[in-house]
Formats: sequence, C-alpha cells, structure tokens
Amino acid sequence: MDHFPLFARIAHQPCLVVGGGVVALRKARELLRAGARVTVNAPELHAGIRELARAGALRVEQRPFTASLVAESLLVIAATDDRDINAAVAAAASAQYRLCNVVDDGDASSFIFPAVVERSPVMVAISSGGHAPVLARLLRQRLEQWLPAGIGALARWAGQWRGRVRDALPAITARRAFWEDLLSGPAADAVLQGDPATADALAAGALAGEPPTAASGRAWLVGAGPGDPGLISVRGLRALQEADVVIHDRLVAPELLRAARREAELVNVGKRGGRLSTSQQVINELLVSRVRAGARVCRLKGGDPLVFGRGGEEALALAAAGLPFGIIPGITAASACGAAAGIPLTHRGLATAVTLVTASGASDGNGTDWRGLAALDSTLAIYMGGARIAEVAAELQRHGRRPGTPAAVIRDGTLPGQTVLTGTLGNIAARAATDSRPGAPALLLVGATVSLAARLAGPTQQIDRRAS
Repeated sequence: MDHFPLFARIAHQPCLVVGGGVVALRKARELLRAGARVTVNAPELHAGIRELARAGALRVEQRPFTASLVAESLLVIAATDDRDINAAVAAAASAQYRLCNVVDDGDASSFIFPAVVERSPVMVAISSGGHAPVLARLLRQRLEQWLPAGIGALARWAGQWRGRVRDALPAITARRAFWEDLLSGPAADAVLQGDPATADALAAGALAGEPPTAASGRAWLVGAGPGDPGLISVRGLRALQEADVVIHDRLVAPELLRAARREAELVNVGKRGGRLSTSQQVINELLVSRVRAGARVCRLKGGDPLVFGRGGEEALALAAAGLPFGIIPGITAASACGAAAGIPLTHRGLATAVTLVTASGASDGNGTDWRGLAALDSTLAIYMGGARIAEVAAELQRHGRRPGTPAAVIRDGTLPGQTVLTGTLGNIAARAATDSRPGAPALLLVGATVSLAARLAGPTQQIDRRAS
C-alpha cells in the first residue's frame, strides 16, 4: 500500500497553499469547503484569490515563499509552476513534519488528493497512488452515475437510528445483520424516495421483530431500451441491481441480466409473435404476488414500458391491489433505432411530427386507421412490423401515401448486428423479403427523413444502399 487512506477533519485548522494561479485558487476553494483556515502565498495572485481575500474567506501572504510559513500549517499544498519552488516547499514541510502535496508530482508529495464522489455526509475517495490520475477520475465518473443522489440522506437517517439500534441490539453481530438488512431493503428505498416516515415505521417494525408486510414490497416498471445494454437509464440500472426478483422480457440484453444481484430470482416472461408465451394476465398476477410477498421487483421491459409495452396494464394491476410501484422510462425503439441508423424522427423542412403505431391490424384492416396515417405528413414509426411489412406498405399506399416515400427497415436496432434496409414504400417489402434474418426484431420507418440515413449514419452501421 503506497498511501495510507484516511479522512481528515481540517475545519478551523490552518492550511497553506503556495502559488497564486488558477490551480492554487482551485485548491484553496477545496480547503475552504472543508472549513479550513486558508493562507495563500505567492508574489502574484489570481483575481479569484484576491476576491476571496477581500471577502475575508482566506488570508494572503503576497511575497516569495519562506520556510517559516510552513510552521503554522497542518497541511501544505505546493501549486506553483516552478519546480524549484515546489521542491523547496516540500523540503520545508518534510523538515517540519507537515504533510505536503505537490500538484501533479506524486513522488514529491507526502499526501495526494483522491478523486472524490461527494454525497455528504457520504464521501467516496478513489486513488491510483499517483500512477494514473485520469483513471481515478474516470472511476469517479462511474461512481457518480451509480450512487443514488439521496445516499447522503440515507446516511443521515441511519445516524438518527444508531442509538436506538445499539440499545435494542447490544451484540455487534446482531447489529451488523440488522443494518445490512435495513439498508438493502424497503426502508432504504423509502428514504431514497423521500419518504422517511415510512422508513421509520419499517425500521421500528424490524427492531420489534415484525415480519415483512405487503408494504415492504415494491415494483419498478423499468424500460431497458431497445437492445444495447448501455442505453438503460442510471435509475433503471439501480432498480435492477437492487431487486429481489427480476421479471424480464425476451429481448432484454443478457449483459443487463448479469447486472442483477447474484441471489436475485430471474423470471423470463418474454413474448414472441406466433409462439407459446406468457400471457399478460399471468404476468400481472406474478407481479402482484411477488410484491405482496414483500419482494422488491424489477419488471424489466424492452424499450419504454408505456410505449407498446403494456406497462400501463401492469401498473393498473398493481394499483388495484394497493401495492406500491414506480415507472422508470426507457428509450423507445423509434428514437434509439432512428438515431443508430442516422434517421431523425423530425427534421426541419422534412417532418415536424412523428407518429408511433404498431403493425397489428394491418392484415385485417381492423384496429388501425391506415387512411389517417397515410394522410399524415409526418414520420411513421411502425413497431412489431417484421412479419407484416408487405401488408403495412400496401395499406399505406392504398390509402394515399405515395409509393416513392422513403422507407427503412431496421433489424436488431442498436445492437452490433444491426442492419438497415432503405428503399421506398413501393419496394421496401420486396427488399425486406431478401433479408437473411427475417425473424429479427424490426422497426419500419416511413417518411422523408429516411432519406438522410445515407449521410447521417455512423461508419460502423450496416446499411444496405443498393439502388432501389
């Protein structure tokens, strides 16, 4: 271990920053945030440092560095652009047993600053031991995304219960088990959702040895996006990682399922056209039964739960049962697949609106107002149309949409194997019939914006641009 990790309380303690530039200003501000009494020493001072001094926030010694300044300080930071001065500061600090950081010089420093994720009072510090500061910053960014914004509130809430838990559970092993259950369960969820009263009731019940009730369970209807596992929201990923039960669709990426807790129950209720699948009624009953039993349930759905995902039906089933639930939206296929294929859904001069519709009803003429859709001067995003491209194209043309209207079929959208077939409404069905993967999930886009795909698609996309 190159460095001993610790968190130091420096409030009201004297700290010295040697240097008068923008880096010194940044370090001074960090020390001030921790409540330190800061002195900045340099012959020339940044305007920001002078402003802080005028406001009384810090003290300045506007003169060359002398070793006597170090004697008054608990921590010293050398932040000049002169290596000789930085070396002199480090030597003076070492001689007087003061901790010193030399900015961007780990070898000359007796302490280094970690990359910090702050959710006060929770703080996470990351260090590479000075070997790779950029790597530490990248790790910080990952943790910033993963840590809930309310984790500080959870820590403060837990602090309010420490005394009662210690009195009720004298044995440290019992307290540890209690806190592990409490902070990974519905009480913690309640705090993170801004409901400390419910959390207090759950904590009191847990201390009294009460069994979990229906109120302990909760469901999250989570949009997993159209395929690429990186397109799930941060909040959705957090719900997945905290779930006791994950009820997922067939098209959810395996990488996402691996992000679930190892002990979580994974239930595949995927539906597939023309094949035996789980009925919606069974899915609703499964959700209700698991939540009623006290489980935290993540209902992981492809795309967005409320865009042709029957999320509304599942939410209504939970609401009718009087069970708590939340909805975390996802990126719907039209938006994500259009972007991946270089096809805007709206574009000035080409389309001012987009209409989302399913292909169901194309073959029998029922359930879909094809005349109205054909009359719209907008982009049409037609879901679940892989097996009905010919019927959809025929209906639109029969009701007045021009055969020359640009059209595209996107299969396996956003995935590494994504393919995009472009053409016109008049020939897209014939072109799609030659696809070697007709069973892959498909989205049909119709409208003038499809013509932009040739210019806007990324270089890695597999777009068939054969002459139509």
